[in-house]
Amino acid sequence: MKRAMSLAFLLVLLICLPAIADELEDFGSQMSYFYLAPSAEGFKAFQAKADKFRGQFEKAGNGAKVLTAVMIARISEKNGWPITDGALGDLAREIAKGESKLAKYVSDDAQVDPGKLDVWWASFFATGDERYLERIFNYAGLELPKGDIERLMVIGSATWSFKANCRQHKKVLEFAKRKLEAPGLAEPQRSFLRDCIKSAVEPDSHQEEAYGEYGTLVTSLS
Repeated sequence: MKRAMSLAFLLVLLICLPAIADELEDFGSQMSYFYLAPSAEGFKAFQAKADKFRGQFEKAGNGAKVLTAVMIARISEKNGWPITDGALGDLAREIAKGESKLAKYVSDDAQVDPGKLDVWWASFFATGDERYLERIFNYAGLELPKGDIERLMVIGSATWSFKANCRQHKKVLEFAKRKLEAPGLAEPQRSFLRDCIKSAVEPDSHQEEAYGEYGTLVTSLS
């Protein structure tokens, strides 16, 4: 079963030549699983690959460049590793500094839209920090509202991406299992978690969904 692909990277792949698309898909996989085996050398190589694909990110114009810079900033912040020079490095430093409009959007958890879910997933993949899973889960599996399109999009994105990543990431699945045992959880989210866990532990009984209109960065990145 192919890993779920983020919207940002899927759109990039659609405009790339096949050989480049294969390389970019490999990079997407590296992004999704960086938190499992972080290293200074791996971070340096990660930044080099990101700079290599910067042109494709910019051509797509779908946020992939910003999300990659978010990852670079988060990895650097957590581990104290240096950000290399270059356009993506400059953007990552801007985000880490926290002063620009973009940087404030990235750091402000009160500004929630489907793009913010992408930022949270990118941050999780960069660090493995479950605080980002908590933020995403706050919107996953909720009943869809009527008449509030923006909130509907957020809930749809969170729901799809959380379930997809339960299948692809053991850490997300273990988080889901712990949340299911937590007291005070509303039944819609409890039912959603049971479905996520079942689809993850019984993959043969689950046919992976096509990327829907609510899909988000991973979402997963690979």
